[in-house]
Amino acid sequence: MQGYEREKLRRELDEALLPFRLARKQRGGGAGRNGEGWLKSLRLAMGIPVDELARRMGVRRREIHRLEKSEKSSRIMLASLSRAAKGLGCELVYALAPKEGTLEELAAKQRTEHRKALAKKREEREAKKKPWLEAIGWREKFLGAMRTALRREGVRVRLRKTERGVAKQQEEFREAKELVKAGTRG
Repeated sequence: MQGYEREKLRRELDEALLPFRLARKQRGGGAGRNGEGWLKSLRLAMGIPVDELARRMGVRRREIHRLEKSEKSSRIMLASLSRAAKGLGCELVYALAPKEGTLEELAAKQRTEHRKALAKKREEREAKKKPWLEAIGWREKFLGAMRTALRREGVRVRLRKTERGVAKQQEEFREAKELVKAGTRG
């Protein structure tokens, strides 16, 4: 999904979620009267007895109490809640609304956290790579400088691909360096 499409979708959803955010503020969570749950609150507000709702839904009386209790404890299934809403002559409206602010604010926060996580991963990767690169870089620079100095002195140098001969090359380099120093003094 493109960025402009995502922004348009967020604006549309923010508009659609406005009533839910208002209900949450007015009701302190939107869970019906005094935290009873929507099923029981609506049933009592409309004056529908438990027996009548049970008859409309085709269930026993205890099933209504079980549904109201499971809604209150946030364990109700959407299918059961939808069936109970139809029995009350209502429609289930389902939404996920940000706890605070708008979707745009939530998305901005998510982008910031994502950038921080990427930066942290990058730093960790660089930290792992750094000692290895420093070791390789030092050795390559040292060998390169040694080859250059030896070539200036007329010594034929070929590249070494293995560890063999490195200590010998380093010693030869030191000797050549000493000879160069001695030649410049005299």
